[in-house]
Amino acid sequence: MRTAGFFVALALTAAPVVAQGPQNEGRIWRGTLGATAITACFFDQDSRAGAYYADAVLEPIRLELPDDNAPQVVRESRSFDDQTGATWSLAPDADDRITGDWHSGDTTLPIRLIAVPASIPEYGSPCESEAFLAPLLAGGETTAKRASFDGTDYTELAYAGPKRSGLDDYAVTSFALDRVRPGDAAVNRALAEALPDGTAAHLAGQCAGWSMANGSGAAGYLEQAVVPILITPRWLGVRDSGSSYCGGAHPNHFTGFAVYDRDSGVEVDPAAWFKSGALAFYDGEAETEPKAAKRPIAGLSEALGKAVLAHWPEREDGDECGMADGFGGSGWQIGLTRDGPVFVQQLPHVIFACTEEVVLPWAKARPFLSAEGRAVMDSLR
Repeated sequence: MRTAGFFVALALTAAPVVAQGPQNEGRIWRGTLGATAITACFFDQDSRAGAYYADAVLEPIRLELPDDNAPQVVRESRSFDDQTGATWSLAPDADDRITGDWHSGDTTLPIRLIAVPASIPEYGSPCESEAFLAPLLAGGETTAKRASFDGTDYTELAYAGPKRSGLDDYAVTSFALDRVRPGDAAVNRALAEALPDGTAAHLAGQCAGWSMANGSGAAGYLEQAVVPILITPRWLGVRDSGSSYCGGAHPNHFTGFAVYDRDSGVEVDPAAWFKSGALAFYDGEAETEPKAAKRPIAGLSEALGKAVLAHWPEREDGDECGMADGFGGSGWQIGLTRDGPVFVQQLPHVIFACTEEVVLPWAKARPFLSAEGRAVMDSLR
């Protein structure tokens, strides 16, 4: 189910599990550091910046270039401000072999590596490949416990990443409905997609790979919560929110919604609940597109915007957040509550703290609703 969630943060930045796309042939390196078996990857062919881990320990360590003019000399670091004190001095490549020495204090150990073929993402590096990441990603645990929302019981599912790989900051919660409606099995499959599956293709695996390639830490982090905000015999409303760091200048924060039809099992497009002209879409996202596609909402009409703003929570005098129409956000998401549709503006990192969820009561929403939207409203009465 990744309609909100992490994808909002990446694509603007959720949406279903994101496929890695076309793969290119590349290689990672396996061999020994002294007597220790290790696996290594390098970000590009011309330098030795990358990462490695001891196969028995599975703790990723970065390999950084202290001098761009000496691409065969690298230093170890667990993050940019946590150096191990060790350096690698490598000989020029000899086809499919790398040799050199590891230095730490008065200790010197030989490095012997052999190339291993690996498929890498089209626009990624070998450090983002399944071959390099799979041992690090394996071993996360998902636990289940019973929970209740508004009188309806369900199963809460919580994933915790493997501590031995430094991925214990990967924590994702989702849930599963008790299967009583025809579409509940399909809904549960969609909800389960948020839970990391131990592969580099899952968004959590991609985040770990991106962070190793571009971040200040070895593995980054992901905190995500997929929770119900409405459960009825017909509808399931979901909030998908959290934060992540996958490399770059700053963390990502996200919040969004999804709505499922429990009869059909499909995610519905809340944009279809509103009359023509009430919502604005991005270029290429015409109002006539198939309803099966969830259309990104660029903005609200002036009248609908005023109606939403009229229910904006009051803030204290001097609050820097102001009102939503002055934010310059990256569109809107719409969810479903029993009291009315809920709106949240997609805000950039610097003002994400100003995010508000605003429920527009059905009586105030009715003038903007399409026939489909009024049917949804009537089904909740």
